[in-house]
Amino acid sequence: MPDTVNQKKGDFVIRRGGSEDTRTKREIRDFVQSILRRAVNISTLIGSGASLNAIPLMGTTLKKYCNEKKEDKNGKRLEEIRNEIAETDVARKDDIEFIFSTIEQKINGGAAKKKENESLRRDLMTEFIRSIYSGYTIEKRTDYNSVLENYIRVIHGLGRSRQILARQQKTTFDIVNLFTTNYDFFREEALERSHYAYTDGFSNGLDNVFSDREFHRRPIDLEDRFRDHLQPINPFFRLIKLHGSINWEKEKKNNREFVHRVPIDFEKSISDLDKGRSDKLDKVLIAPTKSKFALTQDMPYSDLFREFVNCMAVPNSILFVSGFGFGDSHISNLIESALDRTDFTLYVFNENPIQNKNGLHDFYFKVKSSPNAYFISPVDGGPLTFGDFAYFMQPNIDADSQQETLEER
Repeated sequence: MPDTVNQKKGDFVIRRGGSEDTRTKREIRDFVQSILRRAVNISTLIGSGASLNAIPLMGTTLKKYCNEKKEDKNGKRLEEIRNEIAETDVARKDDIEFIFSTIEQKINGGAAKKKENESLRRDLMTEFIRSIYSGYTIEKRTDYNSVLENYIRVIHGLGRSRQILARQQKTTFDIVNLFTTNYDFFREEALERSHYAYTDGFSNGLDNVFSDREFHRRPIDLEDRFRDHLQPINPFFRLIKLHGSINWEKEKKNNREFVHRVPIDFEKSISDLDKGRSDKLDKVLIAPTKSKFALTQDMPYSDLFREFVNCMAVPNSILFVSGFGFGDSHISNLIESALDRTDFTLYVFNENPIQNKNGLHDFYFKVKSSPNAYFISPVDGGPLTFGDFAYFMQPNIDADSQQETLEER
């Protein structure tokens, strides 16, 4: 595909080990493609920034809720809590995690207005789930298609890189781990549109029950075999949704808990929410609170995070990060620990990590001396979009063909 992107010298900067290297957009793409062509164990971590503009950030949804529910009892209760927070730290009155944590502390601590706080928490979760559902409606179809196209380009780039290695008999590196903190379905949709085999940890039976054993099974290609030697399907993707998904629900049978994957009719679900039918809101989701780490100790999150740790511990591993702001310390700390090893490399595609005091800023200054941590951001200080990341990851068919020819020779 010809490159039609408008470039100038120094579109992006790579920060590594305290040094900076300025490159054009095409040069960054060539840099990423050179990484993909290596025999390495690849994982990606995609956050909420990747699904904009189809699905708004939780902070945006909170602002909308505050504006629209000023006269509602839950809206008034939220304003009371935000004013209470502002008395000690005015900046945190708009911090969704701090607000949610405060509400949960009031509920669990037996404070006054427990019922009001429980109602507010449920109403806020309803609003967050509604914002995700809305991304799949007809009105959002253009935004949805645009976001999905970026996901598909990323999946294509990852998949093709593994296929090239397979032709070189480097089949050890044919698995790609897709980690995400998002609740939406863009990765599943991109994988299915790309016709790649994958597992999300659920069985394919009628019950669709979660089991971490599914991550360690591989489908076999019965047609592609030599002298009855069975060949695993290549590439193979493992989708690991660290914070759960809007189509996961828990069920208890014989004193055991099971997690099921259930279908969702988005238009009907929004209609039900509008009518106050909220009994189906107890999804398997980690809410945006400061106690996320404690929640990850429960099933199925403990299994999911164990996969995250194990994948980063595999020798010669890399992790691509996009759309994730490093605000989740229970994830950031694990990545920081992995960087203590010389055989693990991190590539972060985000905004300037020095510019704003946020999770990314704090993480960068913890690991900036590491030679294995690369931070790629625009020179002008603007955001590095998921569309930029997709451009870097999408396969360059002509270049790949030339590389394959050279390697064959």
